[in-house]
Amino acid sequence: MRTTYALLLIFLFTTSINLKAQSNLSVASSNSYVSIQKLADTRINFNKSLIKSRTIKTAILPQPKYIFNQKGSHMINIEGLNFIVQDKTIVGIQEVILSKAALNMINERLMVLDKMQFAYCERSNQEYLAGEKNTSLAFNNDRQFFSVLKNIKNTISEINKFSKDDQNAASIELSLTKWKQPKIDWDFYCQILEKETKTQLSK
Repeated sequence: MRTTYALLLIFLFTTSINLKAQSNLSVASSNSYVSIQKLADTRINFNKSLIKSRTIKTAILPQPKYIFNQKGSHMINIEGLNFIVQDKTIVGIQEVILSKAALNMINERLMVLDKMQFAYCERSNQEYLAGEKNTSLAFNNDRQFFSVLKNIKNTISEINKFSKDDQNAASIELSLTKWKQPKIDWDFYCQILEKETKTQLSK
């Protein structure tokens, strides 16, 4: 158990430095939508508290939150890009002229990643609530959670380049077709979709 906490401390220290060394990915709007950096910081602070007290404080467990996958209409500003979201779908980015196909590719990737970061946070909490015996499993979920956040950050950075390079819609669409699939656990994503389907069918 001491080894697990020691590894967790090293990982959190490295993650904190890496996230803050990268451009500060803020999400702001009049309705205070979720910040990627805040999601990371909240999880890091919880784990630091866990290391310090060696006690799982369930009252301060970080609640899973979506960035894009939200109902209603709103605009989310991330690294200078204003994402227009309507009922869990990104329908436009103000600073970038996109074809329908390009927008669909961006929406698909960011929604996949958003669902995954939410699910990893949720599953990590479930492991912590299950007791100390599952701390190592929760730690692994935390690592995946931070990895997905980094994937989101990198995706936004790539999109941001399009606005700075003044590429036309056709050129951007061609660039997006060359996107490599994000390195994520696709089996886990299938589990997320299966859970969503069951939830919908039960309504």
